[in-house]
Amino acid sequence: MLRTGIVFLILGLGAFILPQFGLQFKLFTVFGDIFGGGETYVEIAIAGIGAVLVGIHLFKGNKDKSSAA
Repeated sequence: MLRTGIVFLILGLGAFILPQFGLQFKLFTVFGDIFGGGETYVEIAIAGIGAVLVGIHLFKGNKDKSSAA
């Protein structure tokens, strides 16, 4: 879960940052064509899912360590 979460975070946040440098992930342009400019919502959703996955991994790791003592 951690690796998938990190990949989603990189994709989601990178999609926000890259257009400022004149670059863009080609994957997200498909969503813009389908939803009529809704690619920003997809970027936010992917970054959010990534953050949730990383958070679940971190909280699960802390819970396992505390119960082992």
